[in-house]
Amino acid sequence: MRYKIKDIPTEGLVVDQALSAELLTEALDGMDADLGRSAAAVRLDVSKVQDDVFVRGSVKATIGVPCAACLKPARADVDVPVKMIFRLDEGEPVAEEDDPLEDTDFGVHDGKWLDLAPMIRELLILSVPMSPRCKEDCKGLCVVCGQDRNLNDCGHRAPELEVEPDNKKNPFAALKGIKLE
Repeated sequence: MRYKIKDIPTEGLVVDQALSAELLTEALDGMDADLGRSAAAVRLDVSKVQDDVFVRGSVKATIGVPCAACLKPARADVDVPVKMIFRLDEGEPVAEEDDPLEDTDFGVHDGKWLDLAPMIRELLILSVPMSPRCKEDCKGLCVVCGQDRNLNDCGHRAPELEVEPDNKKNPFAALKGIKLE
């Protein structure tokens, strides 16, 4: 995903391709993602004006991950808009514009090459849900016996969800078992 800046034509460049398995593997490292059930692609318009390179488009992915509640396979669909301006790296930090309505991000390039892989990797990492679910109303596993509560209600109650006599949840129930010295 590296492009020579001098080779970007005046009418712009369209990047429409699937992401490599290597880039997808790097982005999903540590997420327990099933790479066999994951795929991603980009559709980007790349143009330049003098030393500035403008990148607009989207990153779309379907990522196979385990459900955070019951550990069954789940699917996270990602569709992230891309609006970036890459400026020539002159050794100074890139200043963000102060307009709060502006949703364009800034990056740098070395004047010769534009490397889009780090940006795409970061967008994928940030867009995968932290707690994916196999279905919206997943009940998860029982904390007492480990049974899948979507298949059968075992009747166990989680200790932290014990109900006080006045039918209110006790937010301190989890501290009940702590012994002070």
